[in-house]
Amino acid sequence: MSTVPQNRPEYNRFTTGNFSLDEMVTTPNFIIFIFELFLCFIAFFINLMFITIISNTTTLHKNLRILLISNCVADAIYAISRYMILVPLIVSYLFNIEITTITYCWLAKSLHHWVLGASGLSFFVLVMERSLASFLYQSYETQSCYQSGFILTGFQWSYGLLIVVANQLDLMGTPRIYPRLPCQIEYSTARAIGVFVAAGFCLNIVAVLTFRKMVKFNRTLFRQRSFKLTSLTEIYQISENVKSISLLVPVIVVMIISNIVSTLTISVNVIVYIFVRETPESQRISVMTLVTGRGNEISQIYDICAVLCKIAFCWAIRSHPDLHKKWKSLFGNSKIGPKADRPNLDVMGLDGKKLTFTVIEETQHHFDSLAEIWK
Repeated sequence: MSTVPQNRPEYNRFTTGNFSLDEMVTTPNFIIFIFELFLCFIAFFINLMFITIISNTTTLHKNLRILLISNCVADAIYAISRYMILVPLIVSYLFNIEITTITYCWLAKSLHHWVLGASGLSFFVLVMERSLASFLYQSYETQSCYQSGFILTGFQWSYGLLIVVANQLDLMGTPRIYPRLPCQIEYSTARAIGVFVAAGFCLNIVAVLTFRKMVKFNRTLFRQRSFKLTSLTEIYQISENVKSISLLVPVIVVMIISNIVSTLTISVNVIVYIFVRETPESQRISVMTLVTGRGNEISQIYDICAVLCKIAFCWAIRSHPDLHKKWKSLFGNSKIGPKADRPNLDVMGLDGKKLTFTVIEETQHHFDSLAEIWK
């Protein structure tokens, strides 16, 4: 291995020292990578399961199903993108070789940023869809159109793609100041990420305010008689909308927590990047080592939080009774318990004999009665 220059501290992702490939990934980096890959493996297969479950359910409106499936697809692709990024770094650490190129890692990180941006708007598009269902209660729940679902999904994925495009445009003319492994390079700028973090935060604030207004509207509409609902169908639609909102509260809570954590962790990295770039070059190494860790381990906090939120999202979906039943059916555990576990609901006569029978018991009772007569 190459020796570390005496006038510089040990390697971190922002130094310019001459180091071998396996030294560029630190041991703490490697341990966190392994843990993250394990979580991504779980997240990938859980999201695939829920894509199947949501696709086959009929208790959710089609547009709501489109949005939930879209989020599960984004989370599954996120797990794949993390494997694309982390496996080459682990190989470099273990075998001191580089198996990737700049182009490959650019594609992997662009895919990562795309799906990350798309899933970041999941809460916003979900609230917008449920708001349409609330304010258009007279006809929305009975319509099978896909327009609003596809429009909101298109907006969600276009937003993620716009993040990638903006980053590449902002990177034009920016020199690669720090030598790193291809998959360690951040193919983005703090300025572009900061703008989209602020935009995403504002959209989610709008979603929270809209959600509160939507819940209040539904409750008022359901309770007050002054609206003069014209049919039982409207009453049913409103009650079903209120029910669907209440059942999706755990999903919404997970999304809010995910967005808050993501915003905070990304903001920390953005601030650090900006601060370092404004620091004199002679002081950059010591500042980055102090703030981010020798291998910039602080940035991995975001990656762990992100994949945990992908798992938590699917776990929250299980709060819906029908989806939970279908989830259990995948493991052969969706049937109702045996009769012995149920309370005894038989009606008994004064003589202590049963007055209600199953079909089999009734047939047996008939033949027993005949046998008594024929004696």
